[in-house]
Order: sequence, then structure tokens, then C-alpha cells
Amino acid sequence: MMKKAIKKLLAALLAVAMVCAMAIPAFASNSWETEEDLNTKHEYAAFQIFTGDVKGNNIDDFKISNANWGESIPDHTGFLEKLTEDPTIGGEFKTNFTPQEAVAVISQWGDSDDNSIAFARCVCNYLYSNGDPKPVIQGLHTGGIKVPKPGYYLIVDTSPFDEDDSYHAYNSFLLKVTKADYVFNINYKVVKPTVEKEVHDNDNNDISSAGNNDGWGSSADHAINEKFQFRLIAKLPASKDNGRAYDYYKKYTVCFNDTLSDGITFDKLDKVEIANGDGSTSQVIDAANYTRTPNGSQSFKLSIDNVKTCARAANLDLNKGATITVTYTAHLNETAYVNTAGGDTKNKNSVYLQYSNNPRIDTSLDHTHESEVCVYTYQLNNTKLAETENGTPLPGAGFKLYSDADCKNEVNLYQKDNFYFPIKDATDKKAVEMMISGQDGQFNVRGLDAGTYYLKETKTPDDYSTCPDKEIVISATHNVYNVSLAGNLSNKIINKKAGGITLPSTGGIGTTLFYVVGGGLMVAAIVLLVTKKRMENK
Repeated sequence: MMKKAIKKLLAALLAVAMVCAMAIPAFASNSWETEEDLNTKHEYAAFQIFTGDVKGNNIDDFKISNANWGESIPDHTGFLEKLTEDPTIGGEFKTNFTPQEAVAVISQWGDSDDNSIAFARCVCNYLYSNGDPKPVIQGLHTGGIKVPKPGYYLIVDTSPFDEDDSYHAYNSFLLKVTKADYVFNINYKVVKPTVEKEVHDNDNNDISSAGNNDGWGSSADHAINEKFQFRLIAKLPASKDNGRAYDYYKKYTVCFNDTLSDGITFDKLDKVEIANGDGSTSQVIDAANYTRTPNGSQSFKLSIDNVKTCARAANLDLNKGATITVTYTAHLNETAYVNTAGGDTKNKNSVYLQYSNNPRIDTSLDHTHESEVCVYTYQLNNTKLAETENGTPLPGAGFKLYSDADCKNEVNLYQKDNFYFPIKDATDKKAVEMMISGQDGQFNVRGLDAGTYYLKETKTPDDYSTCPDKEIVISATHNVYNVSLAGNLSNKIINKKAGGITLPSTGGIGTTLFYVVGGGLMVAAIVLLVTKKRMENK
């Protein structure tokens, strides 16, 4: 009985352990993606714009009467001057308005319409203009805001994020009428974009392999000096609950910060586009609305100072979300890391996005996580040997590389140091007539794309027979972490001795007759010549 009980207990403990083991990875895998907790990390300041008598049952039907200037507006003359200067609502106010007259104007507006949003932004700018705002309440409010006096309030997100914190945004301004000691929850309207970098791959030479090998993705393989494209995709989310979060920003800025590895050279910017949130109805952004600033040769920043301007030009509602895409051309250079076997690569490239994150401060930017892609290229190693795979190196043999079995489409190569490189799209390279095996028998090609190639011997060493054409296959399956290679990237090319071959013969007429006849003809020719000379002398 005791043994059975122990077995049952151990089985139960094992089951619990298995459940815990399964649960831990699930929590760990999501931890880095978790956005800030809006209920615990955000702090708010409440500013009283007007005080008065508030009646009603809940915050949706509160009404204010007998309005007067609130505690946060001690200089109401200066406040009214700011209102009259606003380009959206300035014509609605006068500098000698009483509080009741000002409230009468505001009461004509709807919830979160153009005027009320402009008013909230104007109030905030006024309150923070002198660097000494006077909030009624300041601090962390996990259960909502509770004000000590009735009135009309502006609620501002003032969360003190650490400098090391990234991917954060502040909530939009809130305008609320409320009774004293009435608790209302914050209506979150935070918007935070994402960014992704992609590289274009072409599945050329009819190489069939699984994985991320064709079209846009997180990895690609290309030849050195072959031009290809990157694209940077920023997705601006739609405002929550059909809200107007972007409207609270005077301008909304995004900046793409792109970095290329040393093995990749930037060629040109192709286009910058804006589209709907799902990427449809894409339209080119006018070059006047963005700037590209290089930071050395391997990185640049592309800044769009105000996406709202671009959205209006494209007839897009930014509050419904938008997609911004930057496409540019680059190529692998001679310093690119080449794979001779499977593994990772040093040709890594990344982007992160800076974005407006605070409607109160135009210059406040935060940034997303990085998005990374990888570009692979491969090295073909060839060794020319005499007689056998263990034979001596055979220098001086000439070869050409082709991309077709008929050896009509030559892969043009140039030589640098001990390697041959594909010319591809380079315009400053001179092609060699052929590859020549060195004293060690080697003629290696750096920077080939995946595909099928053919080596053809075009110059055979003396006393050796020309070897048949050799098929070269480079098959690659890759992702952003590593590449798996198949085929023959290392080859021993054998030449056999030519030697002399004796062929059989039948019969023969001998050579003596030819010697005799030939000698007689020569004597006769001499006699005729001498006779002719004597007759001429007479």
C-alpha cells in the first residue's frame, strides 16, 4: 500500500512539473513583447480650467453652470490671448470674455471634434508655456482620477519614463466635466507604430529549396556586385475605438534609422510611399516631405517631419491607420562575409523607428525594437589535380564559368588577389579571359548566388587531356538566423595524362621506291640546268 501511495504521489508531482515546464516558456516568450501596463506605469496631472456647479448622474451627462476660472488658470487674460491666436478656434474667442461666455462657446462643440481637440491642445500649451504648470492632482492613478472640486478639467499624461525605456507613448489629452470626489477611469488613446525590415530574394537558376528564398522576407542570398532591394515598413495603428489619437498631435513625426553591415553598399533611394493600414492604395510621398541624412557610409536616417501632411495629400484618414514604406537599392561588396558551408552570416542589417510619443511635446520621440535581416553569399572552391584526387596540384589550367548546360551564358568574373568575383552590375570591373589555376591548383570564386553553374576547361595543360564540363550546384535554404547548404561548393578537378597512342596499319608499298625516284629527278634537274647555262655562254 505504501509503495502504491508513493508511486501515485510521484506521478502527481511529475505531472505538476510537466505543467510548469510547459508554462514557463509561454510566459518567457511573450515577456519581451509586452507593452507598458497602462494601469500601473502611467501618471496623470489634472488641471482645473473652469470651476462651477456640476449636476448629473454620471460623467456622460454632467453639466456645469455658474462657471468661473479654475485654479489652474490664474492669468485668464493671458489664457484668452492664447485662445484667440489658435488657427483653428481663435475666431471663436475674445480677450475680454467672461468665464461664462467662454463656456458658452465650448458648449457648442462635440466630443473629440476638431474644435475640442484644438482647445485641449491650446490649453496644454498655455499651461506648460511658463514651465510651471499648476495641476490640481499629480501622480499615479491606477483606479482613475478623483478630483477634489467640481469643474471642467484637462487631464494630461505626465508619465516619467526612464531614459532606457523604449517603445512607449503618452495618452491623448482628456477634457472632462466632473463632480467633486467623483472617480472616472482614463480612456486610453495611446498609439505606437511598429517597423519591419525586409530584403528581396530571387529564386534564380531554377534551384528548388524550401524556406525564405523567393520574394520579400527576412533573409536572401545574392552574388557580390548584384543589386537588390531592401524595404522598411512602418505600420501606424488605427486609433483605439475609432478615436482621433493622431489629431491631438500638432505634428506626427517618424524617423527610420537604418544600418547596413560593412559587406553591403547603399546604392540609391528608390521610393517612399504611404498607404492605408492594410497597405492598399499606396501613393508616393513627395520628396519635399522627407529627408534622408547619411551617418557615415553604413547608416542613414530618413525622417518624415509630419506624417499628417502626407496622409492629407494622399486623402487618407490617419486615425484609421497607415503604412509607410521606404524602398532602396544596395549590393554586396568584396568585404561581404561568404559562406563555404552552412551557418550564420555577418551580413546583418537592421532598422528601428523613432516616432512621436507625446502630444504635449512636439519634439518628444521614442523608438521601436530593432528589426533585422540577413543576406547570404557563397564561395566556390576548386582545385586542379593531376591523375587522381590525391595527385599533385596542376597549375596553368584555364576555366570559364557558365549558368547554362550549353555553356553559352558566361558568368563574367574579375580577379582580385587570389580570388575571382562575379562582375554582375558593377561598371568599374574588367573581366578576365578565363580563370587560371594557381601553383596550388586552386581557382576559387567568392560571392556567388545560389544556383546551378557549369565549369568548362578552356586551356588544358600540356600532355594532359581536357576534362569534361562539370556541373556545380549551390542549393540554399535560409532564414534570418542561418543557412543550410547542399550541393558541391568544393571540387577536385582531375586531368589525366594524354600520352602517345599507336594506331594499327595494314600492308604498305615501302619507301625505297620513293627515295630512288626522288633522287633521279633531282639529278635530271641538275643536268638540265648545267646544259642551259653552257648554251647561253656560247
